[in-house]
Amino acid sequence: MKTRSIAAVAVAILAVVAIVLTVLGYYGTQHRGPVPAATATSSAPPIPVQSGSTQAYYEQTITWGACASGTFGSFQGVDSSDASEYQCAFLKAPLDWAQPDGNQISLALAVHRSGSKNAPALFINPGGPGGAVVSALPYYASQGLGESVVNAYDIIALDPRGVGDSTPVFCLSDDEKDKRNAGEDGATDTGDESPQSAIEAAQEDSRTLAAGCKERSGSLFEHIDTVSAARDFDMVRAVLGQDTLNLLGYSYGTFLGATYAGLFPERVGRFVLDGALDPSLSVNEVAALQMRGLDASLQQWISDCATQASCPMGRSRDEGIETVRSFLDSLQDKPLRTSNPDRPLTENLAVTAMTGAMYNTQWWPQLTQAFASAWRSGDGSAMLAIADTLNSRNEDGTYEDNSSDAINAINNLDYAPEGTSEQWAAEVDSLRKDLRILGKYVGYPSAALEAWPTRHAPRSRITAQGAAPIVVIGTTHDPATPYSMAQGLSGQLASGVLVSVEGWNHTAYRRGANPCVVRAVEDYLVKGTVPSDGLMCQ
Repeated sequence: MKTRSIAAVAVAILAVVAIVLTVLGYYGTQHRGPVPAATATSSAPPIPVQSGSTQAYYEQTITWGACASGTFGSFQGVDSSDASEYQCAFLKAPLDWAQPDGNQISLALAVHRSGSKNAPALFINPGGPGGAVVSALPYYASQGLGESVVNAYDIIALDPRGVGDSTPVFCLSDDEKDKRNAGEDGATDTGDESPQSAIEAAQEDSRTLAAGCKERSGSLFEHIDTVSAARDFDMVRAVLGQDTLNLLGYSYGTFLGATYAGLFPERVGRFVLDGALDPSLSVNEVAALQMRGLDASLQQWISDCATQASCPMGRSRDEGIETVRSFLDSLQDKPLRTSNPDRPLTENLAVTAMTGAMYNTQWWPQLTQAFASAWRSGDGSAMLAIADTLNSRNEDGTYEDNSSDAINAINNLDYAPEGTSEQWAAEVDSLRKDLRILGKYVGYPSAALEAWPTRHAPRSRITAQGAAPIVVIGTTHDPATPYSMAQGLSGQLASGVLVSVEGWNHTAYRRGANPCVVRAVEDYLVKGTVPSDGLMCQ
């Protein structure tokens, strides 16, 4: 069986994990119900638009109403049964902002009211790209955000184009997702481990995935880039009657926020960007930083475990690393049995479980138990369950959302290939030597991007000259958006303010988190008090 490299398709696997853990690690496990039935607002007729004009979209009227059955997920400890607390609506947006009189898409919104008349709006984006926020709104309103924030703002959940309950992009069937996640989607191991073979495999995988997107989504997959999404956010801002946009963005949401700030600096309100991505970095640089961050976190997980006599990896970091490597190697040709005889634990699924659990230290004990069951007892059921949760897979074989489809399509629009095959091979060789655990899974993201049949947006620094203060939060050992990215984003933003948090989690702010970062975020959002640039929260 050929193992799919983590960085095979525009760092898609890493980013998918990041989406889900943003929900799982901090917000509880999401269990989506059936796709909501169409409502009067979602099926509204197209907006008549004059050629070359976008004004009609900005002037459309929003009609709030009861949310359709199945709109909200069920979250641990979260009661979303009181429908009166939430309202939903749909707005129209052009498929292509450069051709506003062309085809249109729907954007799904939900709101939790503060209870105060004329309260300002606060937009939330959980990351991804591909993270749906409408379905998660009850959590944010009741547990995720501080009470002072919820009381001060109408909390707005807007699913970006291509995501969630907005017009969604689809690329793979559930069965195809199963095979792809397991590394069983038709790729065969020829024994050729040359760079050229790996490059060709990445490109073929990319072409196959793109063909699926085109077949199932038509031209939509060509128009769900972040610049287009940022323009959608500005249009929704205007429809809601807001002079400026207030935003709390996590992970990819920081790139969405930075992109918005670069396009509309004068309309930036209070921005908090947590778990920052550096928009100036190439796909190769992002993939390398994420791989290094995940490898370091895995080593820290092993070190923490080694302090316990019962640790299944051993009593030292070095012993643990060798144990983990041996375990993963053993799965390449002999997947482990699970409670489902048709779904053994493959190497791909094990890597997903292990890297995904690195996004929140609260998951480390569960991963340790799952590893013990797999390594000592030969039972991969617990580790498969973690991987399935991270992949948004339900027990019946369906998938809860389209996050994996969206992330591939969006990332392949947002990043452009860089370098030559010789340079890619040299970079892979260097990275593999540095990574003690994940070295064998380093891939060729630029090669995959090169084969993707749509345009690619260039990456560049974003200064957002003239914007109000933008608070950027970086966690010192963040595995998915390493700390250097927060330093990079805050440094290039003309009004950037860096808040640092000591720790190993991906993103930092939530209700009940480190009091220092909670105070910094909530004082800014509620009172407008800008934290000191360089504030370190330990």
